[in-house]
Amino acid sequence: MKNFLILLFITNSIATYSQSNIVIGMKLEDVKKICTDCKISVYENTTTLETPVTLYGLDDSWGYRFQGDTLTWIFFHKYIDELNDANFKKCLSATEQIIKDYTLLYGIPDTTIIGDTTFVDPYVKHHWGYDVIEARWKNYKGMKIKVEFTFMGGKGVYHLIVQINYFDKDYPYYE
Repeated sequence: MKNFLILLFITNSIATYSQSNIVIGMKLEDVKKICTDCKISVYENTTTLETPVTLYGLDDSWGYRFQGDTLTWIFFHKYIDELNDANFKKCLSATEQIIKDYTLLYGIPDTTIIGDTTFVDPYVKHHWGYDVIEARWKNYKGMKIKVEFTFMGGKGVYHLIVQINYFDKDYPYYE
């Protein structure tokens, strides 16, 4: 059982850090050499590579967005539309674990914001969504990194969203 738990931790850590050899500013061909199983899509002057991943029970993909030939954005965005306490706790737990792991990898976040960490059913008690938890690293090796869990809502449409974003350290719309 102990070996299984160690293997599970290593598997999750590898998935969490699978993008760690890929950094903002890399060239498309260099990322393709690392991300050999990526799906490629092109729109105008933008190329996106995506590879499926499961981070602490959240299935989605790592995305790598290129402007021209240069990597400008690395992202993971998991949207869950089924609103319930179990899914909320799953998102919160995954986000807390990612922040914990990133703290070991990148150091203490420059900013940590703890919002409402309880599930509030919007169909029982109306709300417009709320921030749950967020951590930001403002300049790790030239990158801004943000990990967040948000309960997004408005006009009767709600989502639980876990996001990880990497941008260039000079990216202006980070806050």
